[in-house]
Amino acid sequence: MKVSASAARAFLGAIVIFAPACGSSGGAENVESSDEPQSELGIGDVESSSAAATSYKYATSCKSIPTLTKLKSPSITVSLDGLTLHLKDLKGTYDKVFKVGVGAIEGGKSKTPVSSSASGGTFYTSSSTTTVTDSQWGYWYPCRIWWTDPDSGERSPVFAGLPFIRLTGAPTTGYGLHGPIDNYDSVNGGALRRGYVSHGCIRMEATDIVEVYALISGIKTPVKVQQDVERLADGTAVDVAAKWIGAECVRDADCNYTSGKCYLPADGSAGTCTQTCTSTCPDTAGEAPTFCSSAGRCVPQSSTTYNDSCRRYRGRLDYASTTRPDKSKTAAVCQP
Repeated sequence: MKVSASAARAFLGAIVIFAPACGSSGGAENVESSDEPQSELGIGDVESSSAAATSYKYATSCKSIPTLTKLKSPSITVSLDGLTLHLKDLKGTYDKVFKVGVGAIEGGKSKTPVSSSASGGTFYTSSSTTTVTDSQWGYWYPCRIWWTDPDSGERSPVFAGLPFIRLTGAPTTGYGLHGPIDNYDSVNGGALRRGYVSHGCIRMEATDIVEVYALISGIKTPVKVQQDVERLADGTAVDVAAKWIGAECVRDADCNYTSGKCYLPADGSAGTCTQTCTSTCPDTAGEAPTFCSSAGRCVPQSSTTYNDSCRRYRGRLDYASTTRPDKSKTAAVCQP
């Protein structure tokens, strides 16, 4: 079942009750009440694998929170072009990058606001797990489940019993970090589309949001949201460990998937992960479909959802039309 953007109005706020946290996190934390009034905010298209609207399968089961040592001084950077969330401990050794889905493109920009619009240029997670300072809002949910359709009043468990971390600092009143939404009734909580898919919230893989929650819940954490790809001091693009076709690279070893190659332009600009082809190319779940270009290289197809019609690769890949080497098909792609 697919719920359209106009129909999918997620409730992103609920009166909270104090109850034992679900999973293995222990203690008393905010768990959303399933029978209190909710305010509404859109979440974008939703994919469900349920055969029937009332068949929720695993969607109403709280997912387990692992027991992990909290970070001493966590800091988060989100890149809208890179589609990454980079969590590191400024006073420790933890440093990990996660793939994300962010706000859909509207008027030429993502619905996820960049943090330069906030006071001090930074959003934050709250240091309180219990205080509700504005109407119907809590900050930390180890288990969030329900969404109410504002038109029909129908309730669906699209948040799948995964954590929800609200961001503070205007204009983030309705935004936060949460699970993947698509196929929310599956045993693990769903599958992520790494692209421009939400109404402003930052979506993560189910396993990733529970890890982040376990590491930073209750800690006031700075969150910088930027348009550009995040880069290290040497200019290297920050990205997830497992690369895929279209990722930035400087050598073949960076493209660490089967038959991965790094295509380096003659002008010395940043390279792109690809692989050679004669007709078709492999795809992987959650990433843009690929295409075998006339040059015999696998490249991402142009997609509003996955790469903002190639604009997320700005300065590296451009929108173009190409035909397969065997002349069997033509497609719009993102190519060097």
